[in-house]
Amino acid sequence: MMTVLRPDLGGEDDFNAFIQTLHGYITGQGGEIKDFENNTPWGRRKLAYPILDYTEGFYVLSHFQLDPSRVEEVERQIKLATQILRYLLILDGKQV
Repeated sequence: MMTVLRPDLGGEDDFNAFIQTLHGYITGQGGEIKDFENNTPWGRRKLAYPILDYTEGFYVLSHFQLDPSRVEEVERQIKLATQILRYLLILDGKQV
């Protein structure tokens, strides 16, 4: 899953706390985080177009394993999180 977070999340502690919350959505549904990246080449980048008046965002790439029947609940929680500007979830090699 690729997630673009708001650039004004606060300090590194706030950023890391939200990443833990994001991963908690997955583990709370019985999923397992395999790997995640929030550094080069991802990290803070300029957006191709403004989203909610933001021109930059933090890109976070998370690899996880989750039962497909649980994906809908994780997506519901992601959609409610105001810190997330955009996300892209790939399931079995297909975009969801």
